Amino acid sequence: MKKFTERDLDRSWSSDEVGALSEGELTKLAFLRDYKNLIFFVPAAYILYLIGGSFGIVSTIIGWIGVVMFGLFALQGLFNTGVVLISLLGTPFIDNASPLKNSIWKSLQLVISFGNFAIYAALAFLVYGGIYGVDIKEYTPW
Repeated sequence: MKKFTERDLDRSWSSDEVGALSEGELTKLAFLRDYKNLIFFVPAAYILYLIGGSFGIVSTIIGWIGVVMFGLFALQGLFNTGVVLISLLGTPFIDNASPLKNSIWKSLQLVISFGNFAIYAALAFLVYGGIYGVDIKEYTPW
């Protein structure tokens, strides 16, 4: 399996390069990209939560920009989940080489893409809660 560098996670991939990767390598690349994005966006969402309702109309506008941004990321995750689900359902009919192995990788891709949807939706709700002064300490066990 190919080892991806930091540069590989940041660059745009051509269709030929993506076509040359196995399902396992695609899953690993998607997971590493998503992990890298979450390391940046989770603290950003918390900062937007803190700013959201603190400084009047300006912070409310900034908070709503964050809600829209995270909402769009969640929609992208939902769309990706649909694409992977369609691909997963079609794998036994289309893939003659190794349908079981690719089905396992596609199932993992489905979990990753749905996880992205869930995380970004939760971040959008976190920022939304910050705009309207919801105390997250009431809803967290720690």
